[in-house]
Amino acid sequence: RGLPSLGGLRWLAGDLHTHTVHSDGSLSVPELACLAADRGLDFLAVTDHNTVSHHAELPAAATYAAITLLPGQEVTTDLGHANAFGDIGWIDFRDSPDLWARTVRDRGGVLSINHPVAGDCAWRHPMTTRPPAVEVWHWSWWDRTWGAPLAWTQLWSAGATMIGGSDYHRPEEGHPPGDPTTWVLADDLLEGLRAGGTAVSATPDGPLLLRHGDDFLIVGGDGLVLWGPDTRRAVIGDRVTVPARPGLHRLETYRNEVMALCT
Repeated sequence: RGLPSLGGLRWLAGDLHTHTVHSDGSLSVPELACLAADRGLDFLAVTDHNTVSHHAELPAAATYAAITLLPGQEVTTDLGHANAFGDIGWIDFRDSPDLWARTVRDRGGVLSINHPVAGDCAWRHPMTTRPPAVEVWHWSWWDRTWGAPLAWTQLWSAGATMIGGSDYHRPEEGHPPGDPTTWVLADDLLEGLRAGGTAVSATPDGPLLLRHGDDFLIVGGDGLVLWGPDTRRAVIGDRVTVPARPGLHRLETYRNEVMALCT
């Protein structure tokens, strides 16, 4: 989308939550990789439930589809799900979430809390140390005038790294990879996630709000409203730069539907 680089880092578009036939998805790893590449994504995290058997297939599929495939695992329990990102081996879902977090950190990965307010998959585990990454934008946030995901995330961690995930399983569900899209300012994806340089948009080509250095870069947001702490301003133009302010900011329609966000 012609986005500028910053300090040698690029804005990469991707999806941080997908599944294949290695758990309860219907596509093979190469099929999923090609679908994501066709959507215009730069990267895709493959996060099958409680397994890393798909990791062995990622390098060849990534080369074939010309996309970066990030190894992952959705650590899945009755009291909530979390994604462990990185080539870090298997995380035992029978352990406590605090042990998940320590193990992932010690092995060089990143842990995120998945869909924390999504029905029977909502997060109900207590944790002593809260991982900063939260999948605030999940496909189940179908009514984006509903503020619960944002409110939960801000209460969970004031400096939360907000990410999105389609939780893609099969074509007939109607939400392809990249719905929503997570943007990471990075040379290395895991380093970018650890640094917290993220933004989320509804689709790869939808309105986009990026914290780019000391400015907000707004792309495709003409007619929307920029909301944030002490901020409310109409966006005029398809490519706009305005001085950035601290805190969570979002682009909304006139009826308060969230179209993009960044922290």
